[in-house]
Amino acid sequence: MKETISAREHYDRLAEVGHGRNDPPSMQGYMARWDGPQFHEMLGDLAERDVLEVGIGSGRVAREVLKRGCRRLTGLDVSPQTLAVARADLAEFPNLELVLADVCDFRRDDSFDVAFSVLTFMHVEDKHKALRNVVGSLRVGGHVVLSIDQESECLDF
Repeated sequence: MKETISAREHYDRLAEVGHGRNDPPSMQGYMARWDGPQFHEMLGDLAERDVLEVGIGSGRVAREVLKRGCRRLTGLDVSPQTLAVARADLAEFPNLELVLADVCDFRRDDSFDVAFSVLTFMHVEDKHKALRNVVGSLRVGGHVVLSIDQESECLDF
């Protein structure tokens, strides 16, 4: 019988084993299926933009976004352990805010130009509420980029 765990427990465990930016090339190639060049192209020009990442995890994707010159990146996650890894790994970026919260409980009206998420929304039970919160947090003209996997059997929802 398979053990069922929450998304928070799953990502806390990944943080404990060092999952993230220092993954081996094989894992980086695997992850590029969801956050490779096409994904980054969809984010658009991030220079001087305020960006929200839902499910920042260890900050692997955030690092690339921060290097692209966004004004501010707010990283949201339910896992305190992954946020601790992100905080340590991204300490060089003063324009980073990390928030421990569930996307269903997080909304900042008219605060972001771009919002994105990689492999997070399949863990969210109330996707409608989560997406309403994300869209409601965007400024007029802002956009959302979601990268999801619909084929996995080991995810919460």
